[in-house]
Amino acid sequence: MKFWVAVCTFVPAIALMFMDQTILPVALPAIQNELGATATQAQWCVNAYVLAIAMFLLVSGKLGDSLGHRETFSIGIVGFVIFSICCGMSQSANWLIWMRGFQGLSAALMMPPQNAMMRYVFPKNSLGKGIGLSVSIGSIFLMIAPVIGGFLTETLSWRWIFWINAPIGAAGLWMVLALWPKSNPVKSPIDLWGFLFFAAGVGLYTLFFMQVTEWGWGTPISLSCLGFASLFLFLLVLRERKAAHPFLDLPLFKRPLFAAINLSVSTAQAFLMVGVFWLLYFQNTLQYTPLQAGLLSFISGFPLLFASPLAGVLSDRFGPKLPVALGYLFLMYTCFFLGFFPTPSLLSLSIALFMFGMGIPMILTPSFASAFSFVPTSKTGVAMGTIITLRMVAGATGLACMYLLTRSVYMDKLPLVGERSAHIASFSMLHLALGFFVIISFAVTFFLHTRKSAHQLPDYPGEGWD
Repeated sequence: MKFWVAVCTFVPAIALMFMDQTILPVALPAIQNELGATATQAQWCVNAYVLAIAMFLLVSGKLGDSLGHRETFSIGIVGFVIFSICCGMSQSANWLIWMRGFQGLSAALMMPPQNAMMRYVFPKNSLGKGIGLSVSIGSIFLMIAPVIGGFLTETLSWRWIFWINAPIGAAGLWMVLALWPKSNPVKSPIDLWGFLFFAAGVGLYTLFFMQVTEWGWGTPISLSCLGFASLFLFLLVLRERKAAHPFLDLPLFKRPLFAAINLSVSTAQAFLMVGVFWLLYFQNTLQYTPLQAGLLSFISGFPLLFASPLAGVLSDRFGPKLPVALGYLFLMYTCFFLGFFPTPSLLSLSIALFMFGMGIPMILTPSFASAFSFVPTSKTGVAMGTIITLRMVAGATGLACMYLLTRSVYMDKLPLVGERSAHIASFSMLHLALGFFVIISFAVTFFLHTRKSAHQLPDYPGEGWD
């Protein structure tokens, strides 16, 4: 298959998966008005999608090995289109939340098979070029999605941000079935108990942080949710130490560099979720239109086009520490500027958003490059699957924790200063808290980078516990 034909076969799926991460938040105020959604339900519309990906990403990779990558991907893309149409037909907030969850499950079925199929579709001498180009295409869709969402919301309806997935998905499915070669299924054991403990623990923790402001901190349902979440994650650790084919390869974390990579990647992903609060705040408090809010989000995504290659060059020449440190410093600027100046001018706001867009790829690009360089070839798939899964977990739990903070501050300030000032206070507190979180993550990341481990990575995931 010719190189550019191979690239085109991946474009529709990349568009679906990347656009739906950022196209929805700009439409949330319109969705709230039409469906009567509460603030918590609006956040669930975003988090249900991210949480479903986090829960099912690793197990879908196993399914792809067992059923065939092309077949699993096709199931995922059909499901994505069906549930996108259902999202657009929603008549209640709860229905939309459930459909977003199934949409996320479908996306999880698409991600690992797409990565695996790149090895079959691209020639060996073009694999790196193909992956790099795919990431660049994904960054473009990630960047333009809020603008498209704002335009559709203003001119047609928020429902069209979901309905546009139908023709894109149909084109993608046709290309996959017509052009992708069949892959041979292989036996890939799944640690079912490990998956269940992981999904239950992560799901209940996210549920706790999202709902505790409505349930109350000391209520039986809140305490039960927190207790069972902790229990399931504890059982997960016990299970993974003994399982022949563990769901998570925990011995990898005995290497300080691997722990540092996961921390920096998870920090970047958690910080990315603050964009949800930006798009709501820009419209509800700063009185920008949906399209204007989408254009502001475009400013934060534009640096992806050149910051990621720049980070790669810096990492190759000076090592990963320099670009990662620069990325953390850029994020600190954005956090503390918006924390101390929550109602900025358009120019100063644009600068802060641009710095954010510089910071994220400066952290992610060298981190993923480091993971590829130090992990043995036999464990690359396991290591990358673990990093990406924990990245999505950080996104889901990060969004939940940020919502908990902003909602708590808002409810505390509302009787004293009124609605607008309460929103401003919660927005400011969120960014100050994020700023201190970034400082702590920065310190721990570089502490781990300075440590050396004599631990030898085993050849098989079940080995390596001292």
